[in-house]
Amino acid sequence: MKASVTFKDLKGTVAADLSGSMGIVSGDKLEAIGAYFKLDTSKLKIVGLSIYGPSSPSVSLICVDKERSTETKEHIVNLSVRNEDGDNLMGILFKDLHIVLHDQYDDKYPSMNIDEGADFDKYHTVDEDE
Repeated sequence: MKASVTFKDLKGTVAADLSGSMGIVSGDKLEAIGAYFKLDTSKLKIVGLSIYGPSSPSVSLICVDKERSTETKEHIVNLSVRNEDGDNLMGILFKDLHIVLHDQYDDKYPSMNIDEGADFDKYHTVDEDE
């Protein structure tokens, strides 16, 4: 499963640390997220998350439907999580979220490491007279 948008101008990777409010000490992190949303694990097995935004941020649980799966094909369902009480789901789920994006056709820079972290102003100055 890969992220997809209309034009795919940029592509990249993501890494996340789950929030302490999830109450996870050890074990399967995805199962803990499923438990937070009261996922019926007799019918569904959570295998991932889908996050979409930013104009209308949404979170979906990517699950295997155990009842509709067969021995030859797992039936994958994307369950949209309702955010009826206005909670910040991103803040509830994640302590840290890091997204790195590159040009969609770039095969060189995504595999390289960063050599230095610096402030933008160190490399870029704006002449205030302009």
